[in-house]
Amino acid sequence: MIDAKSILSEFRKDLFGKTGRQASVLYSSQIAALLLGVVTRIISTRALGPEGYGILAFFISITTFTVLFFRFGLFSAGTLLIAESKSEREGRELAGSLILVTFIAGVVYSLFVLIFSFFIDDIFNTEIGWILRYCSVLVIILPFTYLIYSVGTGMNKIERMSLFNIIPRLTYVLGALVLLKMLEISPFHFVLLHIASIIVGVLFTVNLFHPLFTQMRKNLHSIWQKTKDYGRHVYFGEIANQTTYHLDGIFITYFVNTTQLGFYSLATAITTPMVALSRSLLITLFKDFTRLTRIPRKVIVYNFLWLAACVAGLAIFGKFIVVLLFTEKFLPAVRLIPPLAVAAFFQGMYQPYGFLAAKGKGKWIRNVAHTEAVCNVIGNIFLIYFFGAYGAAVASAISKFIHWVMLRHYYHRFIKGDTTTSQDDTQIDS
Repeated sequence: MIDAKSILSEFRKDLFGKTGRQASVLYSSQIAALLLGVVTRIISTRALGPEGYGILAFFISITTFTVLFFRFGLFSAGTLLIAESKSEREGRELAGSLILVTFIAGVVYSLFVLIFSFFIDDIFNTEIGWILRYCSVLVIILPFTYLIYSVGTGMNKIERMSLFNIIPRLTYVLGALVLLKMLEISPFHFVLLHIASIIVGVLFTVNLFHPLFTQMRKNLHSIWQKTKDYGRHVYFGEIANQTTYHLDGIFITYFVNTTQLGFYSLATAITTPMVALSRSLLITLFKDFTRLTRIPRKVIVYNFLWLAACVAGLAIFGKFIVVLLFTEKFLPAVRLIPPLAVAAFFQGMYQPYGFLAAKGKGKWIRNVAHTEAVCNVIGNIFLIYFFGAYGAAVASAISKFIHWVMLRHYYHRFIKGDTTTSQDDTQIDS
């Protein structure tokens, strides 16, 4: 017979224990960042107008996309090395070495931006090249955004890492209010503010990790070796996956129109936050996963219950949310919520299987990412062509389902190779 009282007691213990507290803090910071992001968009759009905001948005989009290629697998390798470290000092020394490596990656990225600035206007028919040239030195900071999450996840310093979700956006809002009183604003001012906000956030957060710049030769060798053995596989998988993930927006615009893309983007924004808690749980548990031999069952159960509740809530209240926040003009977005909620459900369900990353299974992760990339391309082309934005939502659900199935397959393949799990091995920190 099920003892409901003991189940509730254990759930309460997990919720208010270390793991539950850290996941809640990280999730809360992500929600706060989302809200601050809405405020920054309101300020920027009203100050710059459609044309000026378009320049700012394009700068952010092009740098956010291109910097993906300059991670080189270093941060995946760094996360795992720090998580596997035997002492806090060793982790801080690895963080110090990773800072040096990140700076080098930033310099390489800066040179790329400088060279690219001479061609971008002809390629995209814009006038943003001069902005990229002026900012080419400052963008050295952008790879450091990945460093924050790498070190924070590896050290399990979740509260410190959570601050980085908020500080840049809060700095941007305060800085924008000051600029509006002092200057006649142009897109270039907001571009500088965007980068300056990241610099403030990086400097503040990195200092909280107390990195040590000792044992550099040894640690640089370890980072290089782990990148070759593990990080590069994850890197190539991420590049394939992330560069195809946003094809839905391109194909909706190409096959249908930008109005349908707007409805699709709105429905995506409504369903995406449900995945954030699952992702927060993985980040919080990553260091524990390096010593466990399997995922604790209750992690899977809690994650499933959260995601199922979100899907049910969106099915019941989706229309109400759209009308309340965006008026009845955006009611066509409502029909897109169910398939996108299913996509978010499976995306959330496969987060705990990031356990395989903690075990250094880079090739398996790469294989899954490449498979999803193929599904993204094929699914988006055919389903969007025949069914429009709804087809894009269904394609996303199919891709995420396949990703979940494949990670489960590899996970069970992993645990079959280690059948000596003790009771202590499946416990997470409370």
